[in-house]
Amino acid sequence: MKILLVSSTQMEIQEYLLSAPHHDILITGVGLHAAAFEITQQLQHHHYDLVIQAGVAGAFEGSGLKMGDVVAVKQDAFGDTGAFENGQFHSLQQLGLSSEKEWLINQNNLLGKLKIPQVKAITINTITDYMPYVQALQQKWKADIESMEGAALHYVCGKKNVPCLQLRAISNIVGERDKTKWLLATAITNLNNTIKAVVESLG
Repeated sequence: MKILLVSSTQMEIQEYLLSAPHHDILITGVGLHAAAFEITQQLQHHHYDLVIQAGVAGAFEGSGLKMGDVVAVKQDAFGDTGAFENGQFHSLQQLGLSSEKEWLINQNNLLGKLKIPQVKAITINTITDYMPYVQALQQKWKADIESMEGAALHYVCGKKNVPCLQLRAISNIVGERDKTKWLLATAITNLNNTIKAVVESLG
């Protein structure tokens, strides 16, 4: 199986890289725009049986997730593409500006074989501690986690008909910007152990 492992930063997968994996690695940079461009470019020039995106993420209050947990994303959305007005968030679809579905649902059968929680995610462009906005996003999407690149993976791979898998480790609670309260190192270690186990299970 030909695998591409994608991450926004090398730091997030550094522990796994030290094992000298025998498959392609792509570091895209942070954000939707960078991830969408770099993944598209890679898929234009190479064929893969599976694209795995791995990184840390924030968990929403009420998701039941704890810092350090590793999850697989079953569906993602462009969470802050739309309009925020009168304390509510409206997607492009609600505004009548897009005919595409709001949720990018991963149909990969591999998801059902993983022994880790499956979650709903949104991908956003701006991390914030402004709780009214965080609450508006959560009210709209009822997501479990947020990242800054995930929807790009699902969107590009969906358009290209390439199987994908998004793995995320929870480093913080959404809205908490005091990094002394994060568990970034634990999240990264758990993420890298999961990447190794998943790749090894694929033979």
